[in-house]
Amino acid sequence: MAEADERRRLSTLDLVGLAAGGVVGSGWLMAAGSVYAEAGDGAVWAWVIGGALMLLIAAVMVELGIALPKTGGLIFLPLQAAGPLVATVVAAGLWIAYAVNPASEAVAMVHGLAFQFESLLEQEGGTYRLSGAGWLWAVVFMAAIVGLNLLPPRRLIRLNLFVTAVKVLIPVLIIVFLGTAAADTCRPGDVWHFSTLRESARSQAGTISPLYVVLGGSIIYAYIGFQAPLDFAGNVKRRGTGEAARLRWAVYGTLIGAFLLYTALQLVFVQHCGRPMTNMLDSPYAQFAMALSMTWLVWLVHVDALLSPMGSGIVFTHALTREVAALSRAHLTHRGLQTARRASFRFRGAEIDAYWMILLVNFVIGLGMLALARGRWEELVALNSVPTMVVYALPGVVLVALRPPGVRGARRRVHLALAYTAFIAIALVIHEARWADVWRGMAAVGIGAALLLGLPRLARLDLPFVGRLLRRYDARDHVSRFAAPGDPAVRPMLLFLAHLAVLVVCTFLREHLGDKDHAYDPLDVATLLIVTVSAAVVFPLMVRAARRYMASAPPTLPAPRPEPRPKSPVTEGT
Repeated sequence: MAEADERRRLSTLDLVGLAAGGVVGSGWLMAAGSVYAEAGDGAVWAWVIGGALMLLIAAVMVELGIALPKTGGLIFLPLQAAGPLVATVVAAGLWIAYAVNPASEAVAMVHGLAFQFESLLEQEGGTYRLSGAGWLWAVVFMAAIVGLNLLPPRRLIRLNLFVTAVKVLIPVLIIVFLGTAAADTCRPGDVWHFSTLRESARSQAGTISPLYVVLGGSIIYAYIGFQAPLDFAGNVKRRGTGEAARLRWAVYGTLIGAFLLYTALQLVFVQHCGRPMTNMLDSPYAQFAMALSMTWLVWLVHVDALLSPMGSGIVFTHALTREVAALSRAHLTHRGLQTARRASFRFRGAEIDAYWMILLVNFVIGLGMLALARGRWEELVALNSVPTMVVYALPGVVLVALRPPGVRGARRRVHLALAYTAFIAIALVIHEARWADVWRGMAAVGIGAALLLGLPRLARLDLPFVGRLLRRYDARDHVSRFAAPGDPAVRPMLLFLAHLAVLVVCTFLREHLGDKDHAYDPLDVATLLIVTVSAAVVFPLMVRAARRYMASAPPTLPAPRPEPRPKSPVTEGT
């Protein structure tokens, strides 16, 4: 039995495939031009800042996943540490971010076809949105991503490994061949600027900091996905290298590799951006390759414009089934979603079990988000990135509040420093983002949390239409906790919501009342200080409130497993 269980668990290669498969999506294909247009010569630094922020956040999440390995832990652990109200906010952010990803990747796939079929997109202002035919293809691509997740898990993991290997190899080839060509064909002193972006980049140089485009310029979106192995932290192989080492290799290796890949691709873009563009709907890398008569590379870029987004969508959809199942087991959403159900079809003669109900619900949510974003990739990116930052803020609070057994002394102090710094850094990045991105993302989290909290209450009310519609909805009602005097679950949520409100208000003030003509606006500095103080004050208060909650409701936590020790020669001989 133990042998069979170990074989079903994820190896290091499986985990790397999940992490890299989630990270390398449409971000690298569609972000370079917009990042350069906004940050100019600081575009590369924007990728550096985004990578450093993601490594900091990843360090906190990896330490939590190693100390308390749990599949679906991004929802389960905040629930145990701070209560169901905070967990509901986290669940809303995570559900929105993960469900939006397949929609955004499907739109990116449509963009990948538009170089040949221009009728798939319509231009509105300076961006493109889906046409009627584009909408149809986006829905087809979303359905394909969801359908592939009906495969048996091992088959899906192997498929993801193959897709990930191909979609990582192609940008590496772009870097090698276009980078070499630039060194051979470009003369010193030449000015290389993407013709359609030259004036924008020059006019904004010095007035827009690289930090401004980290969240709004698709950079955070390009790095998101590294946490996929942590979504399956309870299903990692234990023998040999051990769970901790496998998780570290997968997450840190993927992020460092993505950092090197993205910065190199941005440098290639800057080196070639003086070349004329013949088709604004085509990838700039494909057009650079065409200008250099590398037809084979043009073909590969077009293949990856479909394969890379699809692979990322598959990983996010697969991970979301486990997180929603954890949410359902905690009775924070419909309890019928917590189990894999027997599908009505066979795979190679055998019936398979799949979370098909969760997949169906997520597909509907993705369609709704696609409609709200009006078929625009940029708006879907914002709906993904801001809720993700909200989710990433909580693991640090959980790690410090739980004080995992076996973590003492210097390691505990390192945990505190990492978690505290990450919490403040996330607040600063949100503050520096565009107001339009922040309010849409925060509104989505607020509406999602209100639905998760309100649906159980509505299901119990005898309302004419809503009551019949929700009569089978089975989840625990936590709204009553707000009326209960001294309920320890309320304080952590109120603190977190107050902090998010400060971020929203300060971002609004900076965007609408600040002086955009000067690099150092007094109002910008003031709101930056307010956001920093808010994060610095709220973090310890949330930790204290979480510990108070755990004192009244002791957490049920997974048992941490010790690191494997190398066998001694004497032991091996016996």
